[in-house]
Amino acid sequence: MKRTKVNIAVLVGTVVVITLLLFLVIFNVVIRHQIRSESESAIRQALASDSYITSSKIAYYVEDIVSGGDVTGVITKIVEAVGEDATEETTEADDGGYSATEPDSYEENIADQDEEAFGSVEQIVSQGEQTLYSAESLIIPVDAQAAKRLERYYSAKENRIREWCVEHDTTELTRAEIDGHIYFIQERPTNETIEGLGREAAFVDVTGEYDMVNRVNLIFLFAAIAIGLIGSFAGYQLGKKMEQTQLVQKQFFENTSHELKTPLTAIRGYAEGIQKGVITDYPKTGRVIAAQAEHMSDLVEGILSIAKIESGSIRLKKEEIAVNEFLQDCLMPMEGVIRSRNLEVELDLTEVKVYADPDQLEHAVANLLTNAIKYAVRRIRISNRQNELTIWNDVEEISEEELSHLFDRFYTGKNGNTGIGLALAKDIIGLHGWNISVQRQEEGVAFRVRW
Repeated sequence: MKRTKVNIAVLVGTVVVITLLLFLVIFNVVIRHQIRSESESAIRQALASDSYITSSKIAYYVEDIVSGGDVTGVITKIVEAVGEDATEETTEADDGGYSATEPDSYEENIADQDEEAFGSVEQIVSQGEQTLYSAESLIIPVDAQAAKRLERYYSAKENRIREWCVEHDTTELTRAEIDGHIYFIQERPTNETIEGLGREAAFVDVTGEYDMVNRVNLIFLFAAIAIGLIGSFAGYQLGKKMEQTQLVQKQFFENTSHELKTPLTAIRGYAEGIQKGVITDYPKTGRVIAAQAEHMSDLVEGILSIAKIESGSIRLKKEEIAVNEFLQDCLMPMEGVIRSRNLEVELDLTEVKVYADPDQLEHAVANLLTNAIKYAVRRIRISNRQNELTIWNDVEEISEEELSHLFDRFYTGKNGNTGIGLALAKDIIGLHGWNISVQRQEEGVAFRVRW
């Protein structure tokens, strides 16, 4: 029992951390799979379009024209690159008098023809599968000369990616870390080589997404640890409370067993005395036996009532009750005890009606009145208002600790009393949806029931 709180704390903390880490693993698997799938889709769309290969060929051939190459041969290659649909427009462009001396205008018209014949990359992508990313394309050079000629067309980042692709196999979708950036890269599945240049590849930069995932992982990890510690603390407190409850229950049952033995011993003693003829005052003996039996019956009944409330087997049968008349009826059986102790009872009752189960409410109020009569020194005051009942008595000094435990089911006071009447009264009042509290008031203690 002593290690209950530690075991519960470890168990709760471990379960919480493992659960959160499991969610973190699932999150990583799902989000990384999504990033890869979206990247693959974007790359597939980019590689499915011929527009980039055509544009790359044209750029390569225009360089020949600018460098003073054979215009006629270059035009033939451009026509082949652009395709049959652009043949007529290319011919018209030739008839317009373009020459090697005007390369800029020639390059502009060729680019226009390329776009008209194949459409822009954006148009092609928009017609296909929708993706979160837009892939970029580049050429993986076949030799050093091609690499040098292509270098001027790419940014520093693209050139580093090309260099990486030369050294690695990218025929399948590949995740690459280059200069602190994360890319998904793949070549055209057909491994088609653009004349004199190399193979086409497409890539998607997912650095930001992976940085975000890493930040989420870090935050989630710290959160898991923090929540695990909080769970452990809560488990420790729960275990501590359970240990206290177990200890109190143990003390209660020990004391209850003792109190049950006391009347049983008295009853047995008197019975043996009568049997042996030692006791002849039968009326007095009968009163003692009856009192002890009633005390034992009350104790057993209280325990059974608490068990019924805990099991939920008690069903309230509510009806309208006049509170002032009800309180007077509850006091009537106690008049003899009140007179024998010379107690002064003050009543301040008003006509108030509530809906309650009369049998259960009588049990609860009787326990409160019995407690007040038992511990009162000289006076008891009972009053009720529109929504409150107050039972006050001038009890001798009571500690704050005892006051805070008055409604605990298995609490044993300093004087060894193990009465469960107040705990049962609180449970019954709670069943009605009402509230009961106790506080110091006017050199005494007041129980307040609010409905």
